Amino acid sequence: MELVQIDALEALAVDSFRYLAVTRIVACVLAVPILTTLMNFMGMLGGYTAETAITGVGAATYFQQAFSLIQFSDLIPATLKTAIFGFIIGTVGCYLGFTTSRGTEGVGQASTQSVVWSSILLIAANVLLVRLIFFFYPA
Repeated sequence: MELVQIDALEALAVDSFRYLAVTRIVACVLAVPILTTLMNFMGMLGGYTAETAITGVGAATYFQQAFSLIQFSDLIPATLKTAIFGFIIGTVGCYLGFTTSRGTEGVGQASTQSVVWSSILLIAANVLLVRLIFFFYPA
């Protein structure tokens, strides 16, 4: 988000933070869990395909064994964790986008910093969230 665009929105009496940042953060909070769920499904499908190609196991047997140790309550904390990850990614990206300067060079640097800071914060948040999940849901 270049400063000129933000100034133009504010000149039109549009709250640039709500228009640009809030929508992107909400989109990340919603999209990351959806993408995670889709990738989990695709992983199960890929595992089924590989297992069928190697051993010829049937679909009912594969999915019964694959889900035998998993409960629905196991998926809820992990999916909520990805929503928090989406919040972190969206917030860091928007913050660095709003505070960038020096035109397109600054946008490039803000993009790189966004990836680096998001990665660092995701690792730290993952450690904290896993500790919390195991505290509230002991094995």
